Amino acid sequence: MTTDELRLRLRHLIDTYVSDQIAKADLDSLVAMHDVPAKAILAELETARSRAMAEADRKLVKEIAFYFC
Repeated sequence: MTTDELRLRLRHLIDTYVSDQIAKADLDSLVAMHDVPAKAILAELETARSRAMAEADRKLVKEIAFYFC
């Protein structure tokens, strides 16, 4: 997974699971950083998400954690 793919997948997770606009904007600003802080984003996503995560997206989170944390 490349950094661009990481950004794309993180934005998908944020758009899908975060309903609070302020939290979404904060997470988007982290995704846009040169060195994407994937671990911090995943931790914040866990506290900010508004609903249960689908199985496919849980697998995506595990893949991101494997490669970037």
